Amino acid sequence: MSYPKRLSAVAVAAMFALTGCGSSVAAVRSAAHTKVSAPLWQADPSKGLKSFEGVETKPGAVTVVNSIYGKAYRFATSGVKIDASTRVRVESRGQQTAGGSPLRFSRDGDVFYVGWRSMWGPLPTKKGNWVVLWQLKDYGSGAATPPLSIRARGNGQIDLEYADPALKTTQLWSAPLTLNHWNSFVIGFKVSKNPSKGWVQFWYNGKRQTLTGGTTQFKAATLRADFVTDKWGVYRSDGVTGAATAWLSNARVGLSYASVAQ
Repeated sequence: MSYPKRLSAVAVAAMFALTGCGSSVAAVRSAAHTKVSAPLWQADPSKGLKSFEGVETKPGAVTVVNSIYGKAYRFATSGVKIDASTRVRVESRGQQTAGGSPLRFSRDGDVFYVGWRSMWGPLPTKKGNWVVLWQLKDYGSGAATPPLSIRARGNGQIDLEYADPALKTTQLWSAPLTLNHWNSFVIGFKVSKNPSKGWVQFWYNGKRQTLTGGTTQFKAATLRADFVTDKWGVYRSDGVTGAATAWLSNARVGLSYASVAQ
């Protein structure tokens, strides 16, 4: 597992400013200018679930386990619905900074990169249904279908899906679904409610991917409500049944690809 380089005094001061205020990244922009490749946030399994803003287990459990990359998170659900109206899910929600404030993606024009490693298995799927493995979820007024999500389909594939402000979905990328094998992901996005100003970039196993339209930077509205944050784990439509498990390692959020690259 790789670790961030030692921060300069300027970067450290900026990082403390971020953790003190929670919702703004303006204080850490000076750190970006120092060219220090350090993440804004990194999940720390030694702290248990305190790295996340919260977890949602309906039903299931999130635990810390050993992996080939050291300590990792394990998201496991029996798949048995807790009631007729609740979809099965076991997910993390958001990031908790060292200062105790949640990290928010809310300011128009900000650019973030999210990187992590995932492994799944068992992971039942069904044709015509979906299992969400990661999502950039919106919260507040206007919240609806997540602007971005990685989903497993019943066709043996995973894909990156974009939902525009009108909730029209576009498949930006796809690849075969591999179980019991680690894969790495990095998603870069510019925060904007304007489809012509926001954008999405994507790396899979260290390689930048060409998205729908033949471009590596797809124009997208990545914010619809008050803020967006990301979620890892398993969340699925009602047509999928059975136990499911996802693993998460080295989850990071940064201001550059280099700060979160796996």
